Amino acid sequence: MAKLSFWGEFKDSILEESFQRDKWPSVRFRLLFVYFVTILVVLSSLYSDYVVLGPGTGFHIVLLGKIVPCLLSVLALILLLTDKVRLTVQYAVMAVAMLFGLISESVELLVKAFDIGTLSVPTAVFIVLAYYILLSPRAIPPFIAAVCGSFVYLCSLSVVVPTSSGTFVNSAIYILLANVFGCFFLYTFGRSLRREYAAIQNLKRLVEFDELTGVCSRRKVLEAGVGLFKSARRFDSKLAVLVMDIDHFKKINDEYGHHVGDEVLKETARRCSDVLREVDYFGRLGGEEFVVVLPHSTLYDGIKVAERLRICVRERMFKVDESYLPSSVSLGVAELREHEDFASLLQDADEQLYRAKACGRNQVCPAMFRVVKPAVRKI
Repeated sequence: MAKLSFWGEFKDSILEESFQRDKWPSVRFRLLFVYFVTILVVLSSLYSDYVVLGPGTGFHIVLLGKIVPCLLSVLALILLLTDKVRLTVQYAVMAVAMLFGLISESVELLVKAFDIGTLSVPTAVFIVLAYYILLSPRAIPPFIAAVCGSFVYLCSLSVVVPTSSGTFVNSAIYILLANVFGCFFLYTFGRSLRREYAAIQNLKRLVEFDELTGVCSRRKVLEAGVGLFKSARRFDSKLAVLVMDIDHFKKINDEYGHHVGDEVLKETARRCSDVLREVDYFGRLGGEEFVVVLPHSTLYDGIKVAERLRICVRERMFKVDESYLPSSVSLGVAELREHEDFASLLQDADEQLYRAKACGRNQVCPAMFRVVKPAVRKI
C-alpha cells in the first residue's frame, strides 16, 4: 500500500497527481455547483442589502465586498467550463474565492453592526462547511483558506460586537467546530479515497503486468495485440509479431532449482525491455514464452528487432547467486498479411518459433510466406 503524508496525501508525487486527475471529474462537478450557487446567492442577497441599507455608502461598501467573490466565482466557473487550466491553478482559485467569500462576510458585518443583534449561526459557518465537504480531497488549499477567512471574520466580529452579548463567543465556537469537523472530514475521507485508489491501482497492475518479470501480462499483451491488429487492418499499416522462448529452460529449473529459473526469467525480461521501443508491447504468454507486438513494423523490422533481442540475451552470462549460466532464446517472426485475426498472426509467429527450436535454437526464423492449404474441388 502506498504511503500517505501527514496531510493524508500520497508521498509519491506521481501517484498523487494521478489520483487528483482521476478524481477531478467529480471534483469539477461539485465546484461548478458551488460557484453557480455562490453567484446566485450573492446576487440575490444584494436586493435585501439594498432594502436594509438603502442607496448609501454602506450599501456601496457591501456591494464592493460581494462583487469581488462573485467575480472570482465567475472567473473560476469559466475556467472550469473550459477545463484548460492545470489542477493546481483551479485549486488556488478555489481557495482565493473561499477566502474572499469569508472576507465579504466580514465587510458586511462591519457595515451592519447595529442591525445584527444576537447572531446565533453566522453565514461564515456554512461557507466553511461547504468548501470542506463539497470540494476536493486535497486538504491544504481549503484548510488554509478556511482558517485565514475564519480569523478575519472573528477579528471583525470582536471589533464591532461587544463580547458581553455572547455573539462573538457563540460565533467563534460555531466556526471552530466547522473547521474541526471539516478538517477531520477531509483527512479521513481523503485517506479513504486514496487507500481505495491505491488498492485499485495495485489490482490493475496485477491484472495488466506479470508479477515475476514486470512485463505485460498475457491478457494485457493479447488485448493490445488485438487492438493494434484492428487498427493496422483499418488504416492499412504494418504490424509485426515476435514469439520468443528461452532455450533449455526446463533444464535450468531441473539442475539449479526454480528460484534460479525465476532469476533467469526476470533478467531476460529486463534485457529485452531495454532493447524495445516505448510503443512496443512486450508480454509473457506463460512459462518461459514471451511475445512482442511491434506496431508500424514490417517483417524486416521484426527480424532486426528479434536479432537484437537474441544478441542481448546471449552476449552475457546470467549471474545467479555465485553461478554464471549461459542462456539463449529462439524467436519466430510474422508480419500482418492476409490474416483473419490476431490469433492467426500469433500462430504464424509461434510456428516459426518451433521451426527455430527444431533447427538448433538460438536463432530467428521469419515467416516469409503464409502457407495456405489449397481448396479441394469436389467432383
